[in-house]
Amino acid sequence: MSHEIWTLKAGKDSVSIAKIGATVLDWQVEDLFEAPGEDPTPLDDPRELEMRTVHVIDGYRDEAEAREMDGFRSAVLAPWSNRLRDGKYIFQGREYDFRGKTVGGALALHGLVTNQPFELLESGEDFLRAKVQVPKLDAYPFEVEVEVTYRLSSNPHRLSLDLLARNNGEGDAPITLGWHPYIACQGGSVENTRVTVPSQVRVQTDNNLIPEPGIKGFSTQAYPVTLVHRRDIDWGMTSLVAEDGVATAMVDHADGSQTAVELKDARQGLGLATLHVYTAQDLAYRRGLSVAVEPLLAMTDAFNRPECAELITVPPGGVQELHAALEHRSPRQLS
Repeated sequence: MSHEIWTLKAGKDSVSIAKIGATVLDWQVEDLFEAPGEDPTPLDDPRELEMRTVHVIDGYRDEAEAREMDGFRSAVLAPWSNRLRDGKYIFQGREYDFRGKTVGGALALHGLVTNQPFELLESGEDFLRAKVQVPKLDAYPFEVEVEVTYRLSSNPHRLSLDLLARNNGEGDAPITLGWHPYIACQGGSVENTRVTVPSQVRVQTDNNLIPEPGIKGFSTQAYPVTLVHRRDIDWGMTSLVAEDGVATAMVDHADGSQTAVELKDARQGLGLATLHVYTAQDLAYRRGLSVAVEPLLAMTDAFNRPECAELITVPPGGVQELHAALEHRSPRQLS
């Protein structure tokens, strides 16, 4: 992975982003916490408080981790997210087969830009905009350009991602988008971290985590879904309930803090807007110390799903957009 790293700052908060993949490596926020003691400190009393640095995202820690790309930590997912059955798909009657020739291996995991250098287009202290051309392969011969914008704020502690893919070709192109942030479990592990997802339907999968065919790929569930005391989750959850266009998953940490994961203005429906939760049980590093909550435009294997056919088909000159954000709140902000 390239040594080039872009840094954004807002107040005392900062985020570092690698040029390769436009991948978030770290997001640090500064906040006041209660110093150890018997009695809680009043909100308007600055005594007995200490400033702490909180690493909200558990990204790659060094160049070796980044080269391995284990877990696709905080990856930008384009022109598709998650897996394709057997690494193949059919689009407008033609079959395309990656034959294991992507970074994602036999199941073509997580698209084609995670190992590509992005070009910086515009930047300021608290934002940047970068782009990349999706590599053209026999199995993806489409002219697609991807643009990502990150924005950082410190009040509230918020990191937003706006992802846009443009079809620059002369025919339709299959495109869907996603983001793969790992939320560091504050004050504990994934087993004492609670994740609440505003979903009505869980995606049912086979042993390769590919959705079952047809209606067997879905099961209704109690709303909202609350996951706690688990470290065996790798689930897509769809048919989201959005408020004012925003579907929000909540990650409640053992130390009393909270991280919200937002998916904004995504088209809702069975198999469409999805929040995928993975409890990091299979990672090579820091296993079970973070939880991935992935905002996605569509379910796994969307290129092969009739439920997603209209969504993924982008006409010449058309665009596909994903708008997502993370917001972190300290225990004091929640009290």
